[in-house]
Amino acid sequence: KRVQEIAGDGSIGRPHIAFAMIEKGYISQPQEAFDRYIGRNGPAYVEREKLTPQVAIQLIRQAGGVAALAHPREVGNWQGVLPGLVKAGLAGMEVYYKAYPPDLVAQLKGEAKALGVMALGGTDYHAFQTPDEVEPGAAGPPMEEVERLLALAPGRRVG
Repeated sequence: KRVQEIAGDGSIGRPHIAFAMIEKGYISQPQEAFDRYIGRNGPAYVEREKLTPQVAIQLIRQAGGVAALAHPREVGNWQGVLPGLVKAGLAGMEVYYKAYPPDLVAQLKGEAKALGVMALGGTDYHAFQTPDEVEPGAAGPPMEEVERLLALAPGRRVG
């Protein structure tokens, strides 16, 4: 019941469970819930049906969105997978990320350029107030990449 209250009118997700666990004193930080219980391979993790990346890209494009890949390093054989995703309509990939060291950023930037996709960025900000959380804008891409992304947004002016 408390998890539902935390979620409010939105869909219940694992972050809501993490916050309820904090309230009960089972954990001290939201990330701890993911690390110990509800993250992949945790005892309370439940696998769900997922779309293939190609279907997800197709749906995003049909809805007028721009498909971008987050955390490419987490994709097995990402260098072999990316060309097929680009062929399916992938427009960008995360290159600038809070946890990526400079050598990986350089490698991903080169890969994005070779594939002709935008080199985007993110922080994985979830408003958990955890010690390692980086706020949006702190690990982002160069402004020219932001402008490329905004130019793809229908009815949106750049600048």
